[in-house]
Amino acid sequence: MHSYSCFFRAIRMSPFAALSLLALVPALFVQPLFAAPPPRHEVQAQLLDQAAYLCDNCFFGAHDYYYCFATDDTVLIGVQRTPVVNWWDKKQNYLTPVHPSWTQLDAPTEKMSVSYDDKHLWVNRADQEAVQKAGGKLHAVIKESMDVRLRLDYKHDVFTNKRCHDAIRAKAH
Repeated sequence: MHSYSCFFRAIRMSPFAALSLLALVPALFVQPLFAAPPPRHEVQAQLLDQAAYLCDNCFFGAHDYYYCFATDDTVLIGVQRTPVVNWWDKKQNYLTPVHPSWTQLDAPTEKMSVSYDDKHLWVNRADQEAVQKAGGKLHAVIKESMDVRLRLDYKHDVFTNKRCHDAIRAKAH
């Protein structure tokens, strides 16, 4: 008797159990398709601080840009991860002529309208001219109201602003 035959005997199941499992698996995958997206909250926010982890000598690496926004009652911290190809200069990204939206967000310091849900933060790109200039011939037309989606992330404390530090500490506990 082989040792693997005990394994197959242990996982053998009745036909009714197999059919019910087969009916359950598609239901698990179909349900998220019809679920409503979480509501987006539209607020006025001001940029408090920003930081960056730049990847130098990267061949298809990623730059991480961190932004800390203050609203009336909360502090939102978002991360923009942009794919990058560079060799010597870590501020250079050779992918921006191909995909100009992979430029760093240049958020204004005055109050601006942002929207967020439980996972993401959307900021209107204020530097449209820089993106269009980087686009070359491939992206000649870019929408005027292009929003940049940032991932909400309270794991990395990279800021010098005290309110940003306090928000990260509050989410960590």
